[in-house]
Amino acid sequence: MAAGCGSTPVQRSVQQTTSCTNPKAARATKRILADIAAIKRAALLPTKSTLKGNAAINSATDAFLREVETAPIGNLARNRMIDHAAASLVGKCEQCFQALEGARPIVQIEHHGNSCTA
Repeated sequence: MAAGCGSTPVQRSVQQTTSCTNPKAARATKRILADIAAIKRAALLPTKSTLKGNAAINSATDAFLREVETAPIGNLARNRMIDHAAASLVGKCEQCFQALEGARPIVQIEHHGNSCTA
């Protein structure tokens, strides 16, 4: 019953939301999941400012944003991956959190659906 409440691991929930399965999408998904893990590790490090985070958080978030932007995956999967990355940053780096929120493909989902880009 807990799985129905959103407590599934990142890998499982991302795989379920990825409707387009091809080798490029699978490789991109692996890289994005590695970026999310890097964000989680970086968020455990001490920060002087919750506004700016730390260098590790900034670097990991930048890498994630590059990967998620260019990945040949559907918009819903992209949005869900951003959910997981943003959840890792709550209270650690407000600017990084806002950058993730700004990268959401909300307009594309609304007007173009969940088509894959490759």
